[in-house]
Amino acid sequence: MSKKRLQQLVESLSRSAKHFNKGEVECLVGLFDTLLGASCSRFAAVGFDRGAFCDILHRVFGMTELLDRVFRAFDRDNDNCISVVEWVEGLSVFLRGTLEERIKCKDCDHDGKLSFADFEEAVKKENLLLEAFGPCLPDIKSTIAFERRTFQESRKL
Repeated sequence: MSKKRLQQLVESLSRSAKHFNKGEVECLVGLFDTLLGASCSRFAAVGFDRGAFCDILHRVFGMTELLDRVFRAFDRDNDNCISVVEWVEGLSVFLRGTLEERIKCKDCDHDGKLSFADFEEAVKKENLLLEAFGPCLPDIKSTIAFERRTFQESRKL
C-alpha cells in the first residue's frame, strides 16, 4: 500500500473508529498487515477469514467462547472476511466501546430498544447468552444423572 493511500485510510478510520487516535489507527493497520502476512487464509489478499480471525482472538485475547459471534459482529458486510476497515472499527467497539455500542448488535429489529423478542432471538442464536452472568441451567451430564436418579427411584417406590 502506498504511503498516500495509507495516510488516507488512517484519516478515514480515525473518523469512523472514534475510540482510537490517528497513531493508534496506524498501529492497528500495521498489525493487520503483519497478521495478514502470517495468515495462510485463502482470503489473505483482502482480510481474515473466520478461522484466521478466531485464531487471532484466541492467541491475543485468550478467548475460546463466542468466537463466531464476535466474527459476525466484526464482519459488517457479511462477506465472511474481516477487512482492515472492519478490523479497526470492530476493535474500536470491542476494546473501548461503550456499553450501548456493545449491545447495539442485539437490537435485532433495529428499533433502538432491546425487547424480549430481541433477547429471545439472540439467545436462540447463541445459547451461552443465558449463562452470561453465571450458570443458570444444568449441564447435560447433571441433567441426565438427575433424571436417572429421580425417575428410576420413583419407579421402585
